[in-house]
Amino acid sequence: MKAPQTLARSTLDTLPINIAVLDEEGTILFTNRAWQEFADVDGGEMQGVNYFATTNVDADEYAARAVAGIEAVIEGEEDLFTLEYPCHSAEEKQWFLMRVAPLPADEPGSAVVAHIDITQRKLAELNAERRSEQLRAERANLEHLVERVDGLITAVMDDVMSAGSRSDIQSTVVDRLAAVDSYRFAWVAEFDIRDEALKPAALSAPRDTDVTIALDGDDPVATAAREESIQVATGDVPAVHEGMAGEPVDSVAAVPLAADGSLYGVLTVYADTPDLFDDRERAVLGAVGQAVSTAIDATETSRLLTADNLTELELAVDDDEVFFVALARELDIGLEYGGSVADDERTVMFFLVETDDPTAVTAAAADHPQVRAVTHVSTAESTALFEFTVDDPPVVSTLAGRGAETREISVSSSGAELTVTLPAATETRSVVQAVRDRYPGTDLVAVRERDEPPMTRQAFVATLEDRLTNRQLTALRKGFLGGFFDWPRDVSGEELAESMDICPSTFHQHLRAGERKLLEAVFETW
Repeated sequence: MKAPQTLARSTLDTLPINIAVLDEEGTILFTNRAWQEFADVDGGEMQGVNYFATTNVDADEYAARAVAGIEAVIEGEEDLFTLEYPCHSAEEKQWFLMRVAPLPADEPGSAVVAHIDITQRKLAELNAERRSEQLRAERANLEHLVERVDGLITAVMDDVMSAGSRSDIQSTVVDRLAAVDSYRFAWVAEFDIRDEALKPAALSAPRDTDVTIALDGDDPVATAAREESIQVATGDVPAVHEGMAGEPVDSVAAVPLAADGSLYGVLTVYADTPDLFDDRERAVLGAVGQAVSTAIDATETSRLLTADNLTELELAVDDDEVFFVALARELDIGLEYGGSVADDERTVMFFLVETDDPTAVTAAAADHPQVRAVTHVSTAESTALFEFTVDDPPVVSTLAGRGAETREISVSSSGAELTVTLPAATETRSVVQAVRDRYPGTDLVAVRERDEPPMTRQAFVATLEDRLTNRQLTALRKGFLGGFFDWPRDVSGEELAESMDICPSTFHQHLRAGERKLLEAVFETW
Protein backbone atom coordinates (compact mmCIF):
# COMPACT_ATOMS: atom_id res chain seq x y z
CA MET A 1 0.00 0.00 0.00
CA LYS A 2 1.21 3.48 -0.90
CA ALA A 3 2.15 5.93 1.82
CA PRO A 4 -0.43 8.69 2.39
CA GLN A 5 1.87 11.32 0.90
CA THR A 6 2.49 9.23 -2.21
CA LEU A 7 -1.25 8.56 -2.55
CA ALA A 8 -2.02 12.25 -2.30
CA ARG A 9 0.48 13.08 -5.03
CA SER A 10 -0.93 10.36 -7.30
CA THR A 11 -4.43 11.67 -6.73
CA LEU A 12 -3.42 15.22 -7.62
CA ASP A 13 -1.85 13.94 -10.84
CA THR A 14 -5.21 12.60 -11.98
CA LEU A 15 -7.00 15.92 -11.61
CA PRO A 16 -7.53 18.10 -14.76
CA ILE A 17 -6.54 21.13 -12.68
CA ASN A 18 -3.14 22.82 -12.69
CA ILE A 19 -1.89 22.66 -9.07
CA ALA A 20 1.31 23.94 -7.43
CA VAL A 21 2.47 24.16 -3.81
CA LEU A 22 4.50 27.24 -2.80
CA ASP A 23 6.53 28.00 0.29
CA GLU A 24 6.46 31.29 2.16
CA GLU A 25 8.93 32.84 -0.32
CA GLY A 26 6.91 31.80 -3.34
CA THR A 27 9.24 28.97 -4.29
CA ILE A 28 7.54 26.04 -6.05
CA LEU A 29 7.75 22.86 -3.98
CA PHE A 30 5.44 20.68 -6.05
CA THR A 31 3.43 20.67 -9.32
CA ASN A 32 1.00 18.01 -10.54
CA ARG A 33 1.01 16.44 -13.98
CA ALA A 34 -1.63 18.84 -15.41
CA TRP A 35 0.56 21.83 -14.47
CA GLN A 36 3.60 20.25 -16.05
CA GLU A 37 1.76 19.36 -19.29
CA PHE A 38 0.37 22.86 -19.58
CA ALA A 39 3.83 24.38 -19.07
CA ASP A 40 5.40 21.66 -21.24
CA VAL A 41 8.13 20.85 -18.67
CA ASP A 42 9.21 17.97 -16.45
CA GLY A 43 8.20 18.05 -12.82
CA GLY A 44 11.75 18.40 -11.65
CA GLU A 45 12.31 21.53 -13.73
CA MET A 46 9.62 23.43 -11.84
CA GLN A 47 10.71 22.55 -8.32
CA GLY A 48 12.85 25.28 -6.74
CA VAL A 49 11.69 27.94 -9.20
CA ASN A 50 10.35 31.10 -7.57
CA TYR A 51 6.79 31.65 -8.81
CA PHE A 52 6.96 35.38 -8.17
CA ALA A 53 10.21 35.80 -10.10
CA THR A 54 8.72 34.25 -13.25
CA THR A 55 5.70 36.57 -13.22
CA ASN A 56 5.96 39.93 -15.04
CA VAL A 57 3.75 42.11 -12.87
CA ASP A 58 4.60 45.28 -14.80
CA ALA A 59 3.32 44.02 -18.16
CA ASP A 60 0.15 42.24 -17.04
CA GLU A 61 -2.41 43.62 -14.59
CA TYR A 62 -3.77 40.11 -13.99
CA ALA A 63 -0.25 38.93 -13.06
CA ALA A 64 0.13 41.77 -10.58
CA ARG A 65 -3.23 40.98 -8.98
CA ALA A 66 -2.33 37.26 -8.82
CA VAL A 67 1.00 37.88 -7.04
CA ALA A 68 -0.63 40.27 -4.59
CA GLY A 69 -3.34 37.71 -3.84
CA ILE A 70 -0.88 34.84 -3.28
CA GLU A 71 1.23 37.00 -0.97
CA ALA A 72 -1.89 37.94 1.01
CA VAL A 73 -2.73 34.25 1.57
CA ILE A 74 0.86 33.31 2.48
CA GLU A 75 1.04 36.16 4.99
CA GLY A 76 -2.28 35.14 6.53
CA GLU A 77 -4.15 38.26 5.41
CA GLU A 78 -6.62 36.26 3.29
CA ASP A 79 -8.08 32.80 3.87
CA LEU A 80 -8.88 32.42 0.16
CA PHE A 81 -8.03 34.32 -3.01
CA THR A 82 -9.68 33.84 -6.40
CA LEU A 83 -9.09 35.51 -9.75
CA GLU A 84 -10.56 34.94 -13.21
CA TYR A 85 -8.19 35.85 -16.03
CA PRO A 86 -7.79 35.35 -19.78
CA CYS A 87 -4.96 33.27 -21.20
CA HIS A 88 -5.44 33.47 -24.96
CA SER A 89 -3.16 32.00 -27.59
CA ALA A 90 -3.02 32.54 -31.32
CA GLU A 91 -5.00 29.34 -31.84
CA GLU A 92 -7.75 29.71 -29.26
CA LYS A 93 -9.20 31.78 -26.48
CA GLN A 94 -8.99 30.44 -22.92
CA TRP A 95 -9.98 31.63 -19.47
CA PHE A 96 -8.84 30.29 -16.06
CA LEU A 97 -9.86 30.62 -12.45
CA MET A 98 -6.93 30.95 -10.02
CA ARG A 99 -7.74 29.69 -6.52
CA VAL A 100 -5.16 30.17 -3.72
CA ALA A 101 -5.64 28.67 -0.25
CA PRO A 102 -3.27 28.31 2.76
CA LEU A 103 -1.88 24.93 3.79
CA PRO A 104 -2.04 23.70 7.39
CA ALA A 105 0.91 24.76 9.54
CA ASP A 106 2.13 21.17 9.91
CA GLU A 107 2.34 20.67 6.12
CA PRO A 108 5.41 21.51 4.07
CA GLY A 109 4.67 24.60 2.07
CA SER A 110 2.65 27.68 2.71
CA ALA A 111 -0.02 27.85 -0.03
CA VAL A 112 -1.55 25.76 -2.78
CA VAL A 113 -2.26 27.44 -6.08
CA ALA A 114 -4.80 25.91 -8.50
CA HIS A 115 -5.60 27.08 -12.03
CA ILE A 116 -8.98 25.75 -13.27
CA ASP A 117 -9.98 25.94 -16.98
CA ILE A 118 -13.29 27.84 -17.14
CA THR A 119 -13.29 28.47 -20.92
CA GLN A 120 -16.59 26.73 -21.63
CA ARG A 121 -18.34 28.59 -18.86
CA LYS A 122 -16.88 31.90 -19.98
CA LEU A 123 -17.90 31.34 -23.59
CA ALA A 124 -21.42 30.53 -22.44
CA GLU A 125 -21.49 33.73 -20.38
CA LEU A 126 -20.24 35.79 -23.33
CA ASN A 127 -22.87 34.26 -25.62
CA ALA A 128 -25.53 35.01 -23.04
CA GLU A 129 -24.24 38.57 -22.77
CA ARG A 130 -24.31 39.04 -26.56
CA ARG A 131 -27.83 37.64 -26.71
CA SER A 132 -28.81 39.99 -23.92
CA GLU A 133 -27.39 42.91 -25.93
CA GLN A 134 -29.36 41.76 -28.97
CA LEU A 135 -32.52 41.56 -26.92
CA ARG A 136 -31.89 45.03 -25.53
CA ALA A 137 -31.36 46.34 -29.08
CA GLU A 138 -34.51 44.61 -30.31
CA ARG A 139 -36.45 46.00 -27.37
CA ALA A 140 -35.10 49.47 -28.15
CA ASN A 141 -36.18 49.05 -31.79
CA LEU A 142 -39.62 47.95 -30.69
CA GLU A 143 -39.93 50.84 -28.27
CA HIS A 144 -38.83 53.21 -31.05
CA LEU A 145 -41.44 51.81 -33.43
CA VAL A 146 -44.16 51.86 -30.80
CA GLU A 147 -43.33 55.46 -29.97
CA ARG A 148 -43.42 56.43 -33.65
CA VAL A 149 -46.62 54.48 -34.24
CA ASP A 150 -48.29 56.15 -31.28
CA GLY A 151 -47.01 59.51 -32.47
CA LEU A 152 -46.29 60.09 -36.14
CA ILE A 153 -48.23 57.24 -37.74
CA THR A 154 -51.32 57.74 -35.59
CA ALA A 155 -51.26 61.46 -36.34
CA VAL A 156 -50.88 60.84 -40.08
CA MET A 157 -53.74 58.34 -40.09
CA ASP A 158 -56.00 60.76 -38.21
CA ASP A 159 -55.12 63.50 -40.70
CA VAL A 160 -55.65 61.52 -43.89
CA MET A 161 -58.88 59.92 -42.72
CA SER A 162 -60.39 63.37 -42.21
CA ALA A 163 -59.15 64.71 -45.57
CA GLY A 164 -61.80 65.08 -48.25
CA SER A 165 -59.80 64.55 -51.44
CA ARG A 166 -56.60 63.13 -52.84
CA SER A 167 -54.95 66.55 -52.95
CA ASP A 168 -55.98 67.20 -49.33
CA ILE A 169 -54.42 63.90 -48.24
CA GLN A 170 -51.17 64.69 -50.02
CA SER A 171 -50.95 68.22 -48.61
CA THR A 172 -51.75 67.04 -45.11
CA VAL A 173 -49.12 64.30 -45.00
CA VAL A 174 -46.26 66.48 -46.33
CA ASP A 175 -47.10 69.19 -43.78
CA ARG A 176 -47.20 66.61 -40.99
CA LEU A 177 -43.83 65.08 -41.96
CA ALA A 178 -42.13 68.44 -42.41
CA ALA A 179 -43.05 69.27 -38.81
CA VAL A 180 -41.03 66.30 -37.50
CA ASP A 181 -37.77 67.52 -35.93
CA SER A 182 -35.58 64.99 -37.72
CA TYR A 183 -37.04 65.76 -41.19
CA ARG A 184 -36.30 68.84 -43.28
CA PHE A 185 -38.78 68.81 -46.17
CA ALA A 186 -41.41 66.52 -47.68
CA TRP A 187 -43.21 66.35 -51.01
CA VAL A 188 -45.32 64.01 -53.12
CA ALA A 189 -44.62 63.33 -56.79
CA GLU A 190 -47.27 62.06 -59.21
CA PHE A 191 -46.63 60.21 -62.46
CA ASP A 192 -47.22 62.12 -65.72
CA ILE A 193 -47.84 59.43 -68.30
CA ARG A 194 -47.41 61.75 -71.27
CA ASP A 195 -43.87 62.77 -70.26
CA GLU A 196 -42.98 59.45 -68.59
CA ALA A 197 -41.87 61.47 -65.59
CA LEU A 198 -42.63 62.26 -61.95
CA LYS A 199 -43.67 65.80 -61.07
CA PRO A 200 -44.51 67.58 -57.78
CA ALA A 201 -48.14 67.37 -56.66
CA ALA A 202 -47.84 68.48 -53.02
CA LEU A 203 -45.05 70.40 -51.21
CA SER A 204 -44.51 71.17 -47.53
CA ALA A 205 -43.20 74.62 -48.55
CA PRO A 206 -43.21 76.63 -51.81
CA ARG A 207 -40.66 75.40 -54.33
CA ASP A 208 -39.98 75.38 -58.07
CA THR A 209 -42.81 73.17 -59.36
CA ASP A 210 -41.15 72.69 -62.78
CA VAL A 211 -39.05 69.87 -61.33
CA THR A 212 -39.25 66.74 -63.48
CA ILE A 213 -37.71 63.35 -62.66
CA ALA A 214 -37.59 60.88 -65.56
CA LEU A 215 -39.12 57.53 -64.71
CA ASP A 216 -36.27 55.60 -66.35
CA GLY A 217 -33.54 57.50 -64.44
CA ASP A 218 -31.47 56.34 -61.46
CA ASP A 219 -32.92 58.94 -59.07
CA PRO A 220 -34.24 57.29 -55.87
CA VAL A 221 -37.70 58.74 -56.54
CA ALA A 222 -37.79 57.14 -60.00
CA THR A 223 -36.47 53.84 -58.64
CA ALA A 224 -39.12 53.83 -55.90
CA ALA A 225 -41.82 54.32 -58.54
CA ARG A 226 -40.51 51.58 -60.83
CA GLU A 227 -39.82 48.99 -58.15
CA GLU A 228 -42.56 50.07 -55.72
CA SER A 229 -40.16 49.79 -52.78
CA ILE A 230 -38.61 52.31 -50.38
CA GLN A 231 -35.36 53.81 -51.65
CA VAL A 232 -32.76 55.68 -49.57
CA ALA A 233 -29.83 57.74 -50.82
CA THR A 234 -27.14 59.22 -48.56
CA GLY A 235 -24.06 61.37 -49.02
CA ASP A 236 -23.99 62.31 -52.71
CA VAL A 237 -27.67 63.28 -52.99
CA PRO A 238 -28.73 64.41 -56.52
CA ALA A 239 -28.79 68.19 -56.93
CA VAL A 240 -32.52 68.26 -57.71
CA HIS A 241 -33.22 67.21 -54.13
CA GLU A 242 -31.11 69.93 -52.57
CA GLY A 243 -33.11 72.37 -54.69
CA MET A 244 -36.37 70.89 -53.43
CA ALA A 245 -35.18 70.87 -49.82
CA GLY A 246 -33.94 74.46 -50.09
CA GLU A 247 -30.70 73.53 -48.32
CA PRO A 248 -27.98 70.85 -48.40
CA VAL A 249 -29.23 67.48 -47.20
CA ASP A 250 -27.37 64.29 -46.35
CA SER A 251 -30.10 61.74 -47.01
CA VAL A 252 -33.33 61.24 -48.92
CA ALA A 253 -36.02 58.58 -48.52
CA ALA A 254 -38.50 57.89 -51.34
CA VAL A 255 -41.64 55.96 -50.37
CA PRO A 256 -43.96 54.60 -53.12
CA LEU A 257 -47.66 55.24 -52.61
CA ALA A 258 -49.18 52.07 -54.07
CA ALA A 259 -52.39 50.20 -53.32
CA ASP A 260 -54.34 47.47 -55.13
CA GLY A 261 -52.04 47.51 -58.15
CA SER A 262 -52.15 51.30 -58.62
CA LEU A 263 -49.23 53.67 -58.10
CA TYR A 264 -50.55 56.98 -56.78
CA GLY A 265 -47.17 58.67 -56.49
CA VAL A 266 -43.98 58.81 -54.41
CA LEU A 267 -43.64 60.43 -50.98
CA THR A 268 -40.15 61.91 -50.53
CA VAL A 269 -38.58 63.04 -47.24
CA TYR A 270 -35.21 64.72 -46.56
CA ALA A 271 -32.91 64.72 -43.52
CA ASP A 272 -29.61 66.46 -42.72
CA THR A 273 -28.07 63.37 -41.09
CA PRO A 274 -26.81 60.46 -43.22
CA ASP A 275 -27.89 57.65 -40.90
CA LEU A 276 -31.45 58.72 -40.05
CA PHE A 277 -33.24 56.40 -42.47
CA ASP A 278 -32.16 53.12 -40.87
CA ASP A 279 -34.29 49.97 -40.80
CA ARG A 280 -36.42 51.33 -37.97
CA GLU A 281 -37.14 54.62 -39.71
CA ARG A 282 -37.85 52.84 -42.99
CA ALA A 283 -40.41 50.70 -41.21
CA VAL A 284 -42.08 53.86 -39.89
CA LEU A 285 -42.09 55.52 -43.32
CA GLY A 286 -43.38 52.31 -44.88
CA ALA A 287 -46.32 52.37 -42.48
CA VAL A 288 -46.95 56.04 -43.24
CA GLY A 289 -46.85 55.31 -46.97
CA GLN A 290 -49.29 52.44 -46.59
CA ALA A 291 -51.71 54.60 -44.59
CA VAL A 292 -51.56 57.38 -47.19
CA SER A 293 -51.91 54.94 -50.11
CA THR A 294 -54.92 53.25 -48.55
CA ALA A 295 -56.59 56.60 -47.87
CA ILE A 296 -56.00 57.81 -51.44
CA ASP A 297 -57.24 54.53 -52.87
CA ALA A 298 -60.42 54.69 -50.78
CA THR A 299 -61.00 58.33 -51.77
CA GLU A 300 -60.47 57.64 -55.47
CA THR A 301 -62.70 54.57 -55.39
CA SER A 302 -65.47 56.53 -53.67
CA ARG A 303 -65.15 59.33 -56.21
CA LEU A 304 -65.35 56.92 -59.12
CA LEU A 305 -68.38 55.16 -57.72
CA THR A 306 -70.30 58.43 -57.46
CA ALA A 307 -69.08 60.04 -60.69
CA ASP A 308 -70.03 59.08 -64.25
CA ASN A 309 -66.71 59.61 -65.97
CA LEU A 310 -64.18 57.79 -68.10
CA THR A 311 -60.57 58.32 -69.10
CA GLU A 312 -60.13 58.83 -72.82
CA LEU A 313 -56.77 58.15 -74.44
CA GLU A 314 -55.50 59.01 -77.89
CA LEU A 315 -52.80 56.63 -79.05
CA ALA A 316 -50.63 56.77 -82.17
CA VAL A 317 -49.44 53.38 -83.43
CA ASP A 318 -46.79 53.15 -86.16
CA ASP A 319 -45.96 49.48 -86.57
CA ASP A 320 -46.11 47.54 -89.87
CA GLU A 321 -46.82 44.40 -87.88
CA VAL A 322 -50.37 45.78 -87.54
CA PHE A 323 -52.16 44.85 -90.77
CA PHE A 324 -54.24 48.02 -91.19
CA VAL A 325 -51.13 50.20 -90.67
CA ALA A 326 -49.23 48.13 -93.25
CA LEU A 327 -52.15 48.38 -95.75
CA ALA A 328 -52.44 52.15 -95.41
CA ARG A 329 -48.71 52.64 -95.90
CA GLU A 330 -48.34 50.18 -98.80
CA LEU A 331 -51.33 51.47 -100.77
CA ASP A 332 -51.34 55.09 -99.51
CA ILE A 333 -54.97 54.82 -98.46
CA GLY A 334 -57.10 55.71 -95.44
CA LEU A 335 -59.14 53.34 -93.27
CA GLU A 336 -61.81 53.91 -90.60
CA TYR A 337 -62.65 51.22 -88.07
CA GLY A 338 -66.26 50.04 -87.98
CA GLY A 339 -66.18 47.55 -85.12
CA SER A 340 -65.68 43.82 -84.74
CA VAL A 341 -67.66 40.63 -84.41
CA ALA A 342 -66.00 37.69 -82.66
CA ASP A 343 -66.77 34.02 -82.20
CA ASP A 344 -64.92 31.34 -80.27
CA GLU A 345 -62.16 31.01 -82.87
CA ARG A 346 -61.71 34.19 -84.88
CA THR A 347 -62.71 37.84 -85.14
CA VAL A 348 -64.03 39.84 -88.10
CA MET A 349 -62.90 43.47 -88.12
CA PHE A 350 -64.83 45.93 -90.32
CA PHE A 351 -63.09 48.85 -92.01
CA LEU A 352 -64.31 51.55 -94.40
CA VAL A 353 -61.48 51.99 -96.90
CA GLU A 354 -60.93 55.04 -99.12
CA THR A 355 -59.95 53.37 -102.39
CA ASP A 356 -60.83 53.20 -106.06
CA ASP A 357 -59.23 49.77 -106.35
CA PRO A 358 -60.78 47.26 -103.91
CA THR A 359 -58.96 44.44 -105.69
CA ALA A 360 -55.58 45.87 -104.68
CA VAL A 361 -56.73 46.11 -101.06
CA THR A 362 -57.91 42.50 -101.12
CA ALA A 363 -54.61 41.28 -102.61
CA ALA A 364 -52.41 43.26 -100.18
CA ALA A 365 -54.44 42.21 -97.13
CA ALA A 366 -54.37 38.56 -98.15
CA ASP A 367 -50.57 38.67 -98.05
CA HIS A 368 -50.37 40.02 -94.48
CA PRO A 369 -49.65 37.34 -91.85
CA GLN A 370 -52.29 38.68 -89.45
CA VAL A 371 -55.15 38.36 -91.96
CA ARG A 372 -56.79 34.94 -92.37
CA ALA A 373 -59.46 36.08 -94.86
CA VAL A 374 -60.55 39.32 -96.51
CA THR A 375 -63.91 40.15 -98.10
CA HIS A 376 -64.87 43.21 -100.10
CA VAL A 377 -68.50 43.74 -99.05
CA SER A 378 -69.56 46.85 -100.97
CA THR A 379 -68.41 50.16 -102.46
CA ALA A 380 -70.09 53.56 -102.41
CA GLU A 381 -68.52 56.82 -103.64
CA SER A 382 -64.89 55.59 -103.50
CA THR A 383 -65.38 54.15 -100.00
CA ALA A 384 -65.36 50.37 -99.76
CA LEU A 385 -66.52 48.24 -96.85
CA PHE A 386 -64.12 45.39 -96.04
CA GLU A 387 -64.19 42.67 -93.47
CA PHE A 388 -60.87 41.25 -92.32
CA THR A 389 -60.85 37.94 -90.47
CA VAL A 390 -58.05 37.67 -87.88
CA ASP A 391 -57.16 35.29 -85.07
CA ASP A 392 -56.43 38.13 -82.65
CA PRO A 393 -57.40 41.76 -83.40
CA PRO A 394 -54.13 43.75 -83.31
CA VAL A 395 -53.95 46.51 -80.67
CA VAL A 396 -57.69 46.16 -79.98
CA SER A 397 -57.32 42.86 -78.11
CA THR A 398 -54.39 44.22 -76.08
CA LEU A 399 -56.50 47.17 -75.01
CA ALA A 400 -59.51 45.00 -74.28
CA GLY A 401 -57.37 42.79 -72.07
CA ARG A 402 -56.76 45.87 -69.90
CA GLY A 403 -60.43 46.86 -69.74
CA ALA A 404 -60.19 49.57 -72.46
CA GLU A 405 -62.74 49.97 -75.25
CA THR A 406 -61.57 51.02 -78.71
CA ARG A 407 -63.94 53.76 -79.89
CA GLU A 408 -62.24 54.87 -83.09
CA ILE A 409 -59.36 53.86 -85.33
CA SER A 410 -58.33 56.24 -88.08
CA VAL A 411 -55.52 54.99 -90.33
CA SER A 412 -53.35 56.80 -92.87
CA SER A 413 -49.98 56.21 -94.46
CA SER A 414 -48.34 57.82 -91.43
CA GLY A 415 -49.87 55.34 -88.96
CA ALA A 416 -53.00 54.67 -86.92
CA GLU A 417 -54.65 56.97 -84.41
CA LEU A 418 -56.84 55.24 -81.83
CA THR A 419 -59.35 56.74 -79.43
CA VAL A 420 -60.00 54.45 -76.48
CA THR A 421 -61.86 54.78 -73.21
CA LEU A 422 -61.36 53.02 -69.94
CA PRO A 423 -62.87 53.22 -66.47
CA ALA A 424 -61.37 56.10 -64.51
CA ALA A 425 -60.35 53.57 -61.82
CA THR A 426 -58.02 51.86 -64.30
CA GLU A 427 -54.36 52.83 -64.05
CA THR A 428 -53.63 54.57 -67.35
CA ARG A 429 -49.90 53.87 -67.23
CA SER A 430 -50.36 50.10 -67.19
CA VAL A 431 -52.71 50.24 -70.22
CA VAL A 432 -50.32 52.31 -72.32
CA GLN A 433 -47.34 50.20 -71.27
CA ALA A 434 -49.16 47.01 -72.27
CA VAL A 435 -49.64 48.37 -75.81
CA ARG A 436 -46.04 49.60 -75.98
CA ASP A 437 -44.72 46.22 -74.89
CA ARG A 438 -46.56 44.61 -77.81
CA TYR A 439 -46.13 47.44 -80.33
CA PRO A 440 -43.03 49.54 -79.50
CA GLY A 441 -43.97 52.23 -82.05
CA THR A 442 -46.78 53.53 -79.81
CA ASP A 443 -47.07 57.08 -78.49
CA LEU A 444 -49.57 58.56 -76.06
CA VAL A 445 -51.01 61.67 -77.72
CA ALA A 446 -53.57 62.85 -75.16
CA VAL A 447 -55.34 61.94 -71.92
CA ARG A 448 -58.77 63.36 -71.13
CA GLU A 449 -61.49 62.89 -68.55
CA ARG A 450 -64.99 62.39 -69.99
CA ASP A 451 -68.41 62.39 -68.41
CA GLU A 452 -70.71 59.48 -69.27
CA PRO A 453 -74.41 58.88 -68.73
CA PRO A 454 -75.46 56.47 -65.94
CA MET A 455 -75.21 53.61 -68.47
CA THR A 456 -72.05 54.03 -70.46
CA ARG A 457 -71.90 53.36 -74.16
CA GLN A 458 -69.65 50.40 -73.42
CA ALA A 459 -72.21 48.94 -71.00
CA PHE A 460 -75.07 49.49 -73.48
CA VAL A 461 -73.15 47.81 -76.32
CA ALA A 462 -72.23 44.92 -74.04
CA THR A 463 -75.89 44.49 -73.07
CA LEU A 464 -76.95 44.59 -76.72
CA GLU A 465 -74.29 42.12 -77.83
CA ASP A 466 -75.47 39.72 -75.16
CA ARG A 467 -78.87 39.72 -76.87
CA LEU A 468 -77.66 39.49 -80.46
CA THR A 469 -76.29 36.42 -82.17
CA ASN A 470 -73.10 36.80 -84.19
CA ARG A 471 -75.14 36.56 -87.41
CA GLN A 472 -77.54 39.26 -86.28
CA LEU A 473 -74.71 41.56 -85.18
CA THR A 474 -72.84 40.94 -88.45
CA ALA A 475 -75.95 41.71 -90.50
CA LEU A 476 -76.49 44.97 -88.63
CA ARG A 477 -72.85 46.06 -88.93
CA LYS A 478 -72.66 45.23 -92.64
CA GLY A 479 -75.98 46.94 -93.32
CA PHE A 480 -74.96 50.08 -91.42
CA LEU A 481 -71.39 50.33 -92.68
CA GLY A 482 -72.21 49.21 -96.21
CA GLY A 483 -74.95 51.79 -96.75
CA PHE A 484 -77.97 49.47 -96.73
CA PHE A 485 -79.85 51.93 -94.50
CA ASP A 486 -79.00 54.96 -96.67
CA TRP A 487 -81.34 56.32 -99.31
CA PRO A 488 -80.82 55.54 -102.01
CA ARG A 489 -79.16 52.33 -100.86
CA ASP A 490 -75.49 51.86 -101.67
CA VAL A 491 -75.74 48.08 -101.39
CA SER A 492 -78.59 45.62 -101.69
CA GLY A 493 -79.68 42.92 -99.29
CA GLU A 494 -78.75 40.33 -101.92
CA GLU A 495 -75.18 41.61 -102.05
CA LEU A 496 -74.88 41.58 -98.27
CA ALA A 497 -76.37 38.10 -98.11
CA GLU A 498 -73.82 36.91 -100.65
CA SER A 499 -70.98 38.41 -98.58
CA MET A 500 -72.22 36.37 -95.62
CA ASP A 501 -72.63 33.25 -97.80
CA ILE A 502 -76.34 32.98 -96.95
CA CYS A 503 -79.54 33.39 -98.97
CA PRO A 504 -81.29 36.82 -99.04
CA SER A 505 -84.28 35.63 -96.99
CA THR A 506 -81.98 34.39 -94.21
CA PHE A 507 -80.06 37.67 -94.27
CA HIS A 508 -83.29 39.65 -93.85
CA GLN A 509 -84.36 37.37 -90.99
CA HIS A 510 -81.05 38.11 -89.17
CA LEU A 511 -81.37 41.81 -89.96
CA ARG A 512 -84.98 42.09 -88.75
CA ALA A 513 -84.24 40.13 -85.57
CA GLY A 514 -81.25 42.35 -84.88
CA GLU A 515 -83.28 45.52 -85.49
CA ARG A 516 -85.97 44.35 -83.07
CA LYS A 517 -83.48 43.57 -80.31
CA LEU A 518 -81.73 46.90 -80.90
CA LEU A 519 -84.99 48.81 -80.50
CA GLU A 520 -85.93 46.79 -77.41
CA ALA A 521 -82.60 47.66 -75.83
CA VAL A 522 -83.03 51.36 -76.67
CA PHE A 523 -86.56 51.70 -75.32
CA GLU A 524 -85.90 49.56 -72.23
CA THR A 525 -82.80 51.58 -71.32
CA TRP A 526 -84.03 55.16 -71.97
